[in-house]
Amino acid sequence: MQSHFHIFTQFCNNLGVQPFPVQPETILRYISFLSVTGRSYGTVQNHISTIKHYHRLFGFQPGWENLYSFQLALRGCKRFLGAATTRKLAITSILLFRMVSLFDPNQPLQAAMRALFLVAFFSFLRKSNLVVPSAHVISPKVPRRSDFHMSQHGAFLNIRATKTIQFFQRALCVPLPSIPGSPLCPVAALEHHLRLNALRPSDPLFSVCSGPAHTTRPLTFRHFSSFLARVIAGLGLDPRAYSPHSFRRGGATFAFECHVPAEHIKFQGDWSSEAYLVYLEMSPAQKRLAVDSMAAKIYQLSSS
Repeated sequence: MQSHFHIFTQFCNNLGVQPFPVQPETILRYISFLSVTGRSYGTVQNHISTIKHYHRLFGFQPGWENLYSFQLALRGCKRFLGAATTRKLAITSILLFRMVSLFDPNQPLQAAMRALFLVAFFSFLRKSNLVVPSAHVISPKVPRRSDFHMSQHGAFLNIRATKTIQFFQRALCVPLPSIPGSPLCPVAALEHHLRLNALRPSDPLFSVCSGPAHTTRPLTFRHFSSFLARVIAGLGLDPRAYSPHSFRRGGATFAFECHVPAEHIKFQGDWSSEAYLVYLEMSPAQKRLAVDSMAAKIYQLSSS
């Protein structure tokens, strides 16, 4: 919202008009500006929502949001940009094997990143539940070292807050699979990371100890994204086609391919609605299942 606020005030300064209270002509010109700057329609809507918020926060009544010209401008923006979202590619299990092969597990940073990549894939967690936005802002959504534990039932991560758990109304206990002998075992990767990076119980789980003083430094959104981009580029692929969200989508799709019940996928990924369905990507064989079944039935009828 701060970024949206800055863009809007800079836009108004360039026009030589007062940002607030927002005038109808200003917001119409702002919609036109956003429409031609490479943003998606959803992003334009987010920008406008931010302006409405600040307009009311400063004590002004919107008014302009009910104008026909405003509704018409948004409709034209939607027609011009389209409503389809551009999603990053999913990280598949095969790609994950190739990615992990590039890591040096004896390097503290790479050991932490390997554990992060594997946990992100098998947990379906959002990046906000894995790494901090910045080294100076430790979000309550991020698990601490003490939140990873082993029990007689296996390995688990305790998550205190998520996008759908904003008031600590319930706890989310995410299981992690143990795959002995596999380079894709998230539990083994986590345990190795924790041996190499001696973290205190209160440290964010994905942190790195560096320097002679063994200073703990948490991994951030930026670290996650840039490291992933370098790994993807190292495999000869386009890093722009992937993001940390690709793990969430890839893990959920892999579970779907493994015939994991839908309600389990929904729980593991902490989806409160059926929105998780848009993350699932059917393989060509799965897409053909319906028509092949119909063809088999026709063949059966023809033979009888």
